[in-house]
Amino acid sequence: MGRIRLGIVGLGRFAKLHIECLKQIPFINIAAVCDIHGETAQVFGDELGCGSYTDVQEMLRAESLDALDVLTPEDSHYEAVMAGLEAGCDVFVEKPLASDLAQAEKMIGVAAERGRLLMVGHVLRFDHRYLQMKMSVERGDIGRVRSIYARRSDKREYFGLYKRSPVVLNLGVHDIDQILWIKNELPIEVYAKSSCSPEGEDMICAMMTFADGTVAMTDSNWLTPRQWPAPQDQYMQIVGDDGVLRVQSPDAAFSLCSEQLYEVPYLYTSREIYGRIEGPLMSELAHFAACVRDSASSAILRPEDALNVIRVTTAILRSCERGQPVSISSVLA
Repeated sequence: MGRIRLGIVGLGRFAKLHIECLKQIPFINIAAVCDIHGETAQVFGDELGCGSYTDVQEMLRAESLDALDVLTPEDSHYEAVMAGLEAGCDVFVEKPLASDLAQAEKMIGVAAERGRLLMVGHVLRFDHRYLQMKMSVERGDIGRVRSIYARRSDKREYFGLYKRSPVVLNLGVHDIDQILWIKNELPIEVYAKSSCSPEGEDMICAMMTFADGTVAMTDSNWLTPRQWPAPQDQYMQIVGDDGVLRVQSPDAAFSLCSEQLYEVPYLYTSREIYGRIEGPLMSELAHFAACVRDSASSAILRPEDALNVIRVTTAILRSCERGQPVSISSVLA
């Protein structure tokens, strides 16, 4: 395949960063953009010199596209992804794959039937810190894994925007994907509790038990205060019989302090180096583009792994609702 004609669906907060990355890939041509807000679509279309649309089906009928980049809210992934797959496009969709397990299974099935790529943006798989953690476990550096703990707390000021979906689908999916990636298996049981502020459910804590006895815990919440020096408070620790692995953000490798502010910029997802965007997101999108160009599947972002994340989040939400442990086998039926 020569140049890839790509359409972008959903032009919210993350779209500009995706576009800056995609523009750096020489064989990608952003050929069309789509957003339910016509003015937004028009602005992006004018800037990129491409067609702009408010309906993904209309865009797919009017344009000859090879691939879609889906950046819509979580509960509308299904419509855009399915439209792209049925039109013969390879599809990249930001995490999570879907907010509904039945929809996630349908998307995976249609992608396989059509022979199309379906890649989900679990970007931490391209973050060198988490990759080093996985490789260290695989080498046996810390012996048998006994426990995994992950905390992901985002600023409470953003909760109003993202409370459209359960916190485990917005934040927790990152850590759940990492745990499943490291363990390379599903847990056998999940037990979870949620907690609410006056604005709504803003915290979910979950415990996952694996067949070999490993216990993994996640704390996903929108409780980081406005004055926290970084966008998020992130922490993951893996304890084994022979050692401990740890990743933490902010890590204060670079900080800015003035009379007005104290800030630790988050430089792991993306950073600008002499006019070029680098980092895990750039690597992830370049990987997707290369797979599309070469008509190759991905060994890094496999659709079945993204589906397993939704199976676990489904069990977590059921456990919160029922107030009791939930067997993973119950969501596989």
